[in-house]
Amino acid sequence: MNTYFKFLVIAISVFAIISCSSDDDNPQPVIPDGDYFNGVLILNEGGSAGGSVSFLGADQQEVVNDIFAEANDGQGPGLFLQSIFFDDEKAYIISNGSDLISVVNRYTFELLGTVDSGLSVPRYGTVLNGKAYVTNLVEFSTDQDDYVAVIDLETLEIEETVIVGGSAEYIVSIFGDIYIQNASFGNGNTISKLNPISNTITETLQVGDGLNSIQVYNQKLYALDSEGVKRIDLGTFTVETEINKPEALTSVSNLRIENDQFYYTSGTAAFTTSISSSELSSEAIFDYGSDSAFGSFYGFEVNEGQIYVGDAADFASNGSVFIYSLEGQLVKEFNVGLAPNSFYFQ
Repeated sequence: MNTYFKFLVIAISVFAIISCSSDDDNPQPVIPDGDYFNGVLILNEGGSAGGSVSFLGADQQEVVNDIFAEANDGQGPGLFLQSIFFDDEKAYIISNGSDLISVVNRYTFELLGTVDSGLSVPRYGTVLNGKAYVTNLVEFSTDQDDYVAVIDLETLEIEETVIVGGSAEYIVSIFGDIYIQNASFGNGNTISKLNPISNTITETLQVGDGLNSIQVYNQKLYALDSEGVKRIDLGTFTVETEINKPEALTSVSNLRIENDQFYYTSGTAAFTTSISSSELSSEAIFDYGSDSAFGSFYGFEVNEGQIYVGDAADFASNGSVFIYSLEGQLVKEFNVGLAPNSFYFQ
């Protein structure tokens, strides 16, 4: 081998080693396949003709409506869509009017499977250790038949049902346990703790009347009721701090927490308070002046410095989404599907 060729081989080898090392040290982000990987999913409850899902891209320039039907040859996800929960690249869309959960790829919205038996007015879900835990309201005349369906995510079969002993509404998982809001439609004042190993309710904590929101933040559970916000220590499952509601606010709903700030609504106005405060603020960030009798703040979420509002208008025509800055300036407004009730960020 002549000296020039030997030098060339060495140079190529060194370059290859450096290139591989550089790639390993600086891995490129993996961009999922699909049109819906960067933006916000908007769930539209719908009516007797069925619900739908809209998508707003990260640039907030255009809403694409009815993406489920578009990806699945016109098929819809069911009647009266309630919520979506996620497990990695899968999204689980709950239809409480059809007693159905549609499983889709969260980025393409291609239908992968369904849970279509064993549900009765399903509401919310959470995932823990390969299982989904989904609350079911059953009969509206009583809360004693409400249950949590335990679903094997490999087979999409219900393995077990757990009677809650009260309303089964919003549900969250943290530290290997599951917490259930035992209140719906303004009634109820307890939170239940479910042990996923024994699938039994092990403890119930009483808070204030009118419990309407629970949120997990910084390893604590927060509950919003008619008295204000309660911070719950999950180790002892007791209320450790209370942040009182001022008399100037007749009611409060829709608790969200971001960057150590509470966000909540009252009437057609949104408010914010530091989590270190002893009383909730009654000074509105904005009042969007909805004239909807029952559809104002039908959806509400806070994400990356913006407040998202879903307004259901008259529940017969398409709803609207408003995006506000944290200072209360209207940033964007879009028409979406019927009765937008929740937002999910991709």
